[in-house]
Amino acid sequence: MISDLLTVGFSLRQAIAFLQTLLAKHELMFKQIDSNLSNGSLFADSLKPFISQDVYYQLVIAEEHGDLQDCIGRLGQYLSMRVKQQTVLKGLLQYPIILLSMLGALLIALKIFVFPELDTWQSQDTVVENNHYLYLVGLGLCLLFIILLIVKGSQIWRGIGTNKKVAYLCRLPIIGESYRLYYGYYLISNFSLLLSNGMGMKRICQMFSAFDSQSLLHQLGQSLNEILAEGNKPEQLLKEYSYLPLELIIFVNKGATTEELGQQLDAFANVLFKRLSKSIEKLLTMIQPLLFGVIAIVIILLYLSIMLPIYHSMKGIY
Repeated sequence: MISDLLTVGFSLRQAIAFLQTLLAKHELMFKQIDSNLSNGSLFADSLKPFISQDVYYQLVIAEEHGDLQDCIGRLGQYLSMRVKQQTVLKGLLQYPIILLSMLGALLIALKIFVFPELDTWQSQDTVVENNHYLYLVGLGLCLLFIILLIVKGSQIWRGIGTNKKVAYLCRLPIIGESYRLYYGYYLISNFSLLLSNGMGMKRICQMFSAFDSQSLLHQLGQSLNEILAEGNKPEQLLKEYSYLPLELIIFVNKGATTEELGQQLDAFANVLFKRLSKSIEKLLTMIQPLLFGVIAIVIILLYLSIMLPIYHSMKGIY
C-alpha cells in the first residue's frame, strides 16, 4: 500500500500518516515509524523493529543505492502473497483439525469409559496393569528423549552459520525446493538492484561487509570477496552457495555490462518469484491429503485398540 501511495504523489511521511489513520489497530507502530523518520532515521531503520532481517537489508540496499519505491512494491507483492497463502493454509487446516479434535475427544472417552470395561474381561488383571505401567514408563522415556533431542538440536542450530542453515533448509525433502527458490530470489533481486545502479562486485562486497556478521548477505559478500581476491570468477560462488540458481552462470558469462547484467537479473528475479509462488501453492495442495492420511491411521489404531481385547476375550471363551 505504501508503494501505491508513493506512486500517486504522497511523500514517505505522508504515506505513514495516512496509514496511521486507515489502519487504526497499528496506530502505535506507525507513530513510532513516523517519529523515527522525523528524527532523521532511514526508512529501513525506522521499520527495523517490525520486520525480518532479510526485509530490512533489502530496504537498506534500495534506500541507499536503488529505487525504494520499487523495492517497497516488490516486498508488498511478496508479503501479500504470503498473507494470501496463510489464509488458504488456515482454510485447508480447519476441517482436518476439527476431525482430529473429535478423534481426541473420542480417545479420551474410550480411555475413561470403554478401556476399563475391556480390562475387566481379561483373565490376567495383573498382567494388564503391568502392561499399562510399562506403557506409561515407555511413553515418558520417549517424551524425555524427544525433549532432549529438541534442546540439543536447537543448541547446534544456533551455533552454525547462516549460510549452512540456509543450505540445510534448501536440502530438506518436499519443502526444500521452496526454500531454494526463496533464497535464490532474495539474493538475485538484491544483486540486480545494485548492479543496475552501476556498482561493481568489489563495491558490493564492501557494502555487504558492513552488514550484521550473521546475515546471509554479509557471509555471501565475504565468500565473494575471497573468490575475487584469489583471482577466480564470481561463478565459483555457486559451488559454496549451491542453492543459487544455475542460470546465474549463463547471465554472468554473457559479457554484458554491469547495468545490463542488473536488468537481466531483475527480470530473472521476477521469474523466480513466480516459481516460488507456484511451489508454495503446490505444497498447500499436499497438506490436506497428508492430514487425512494421519486421521485414517488414528481411526484404524482406535479400532484395533477396541477390537483386539474383545478378540482375545472371545478366544478365551471358545
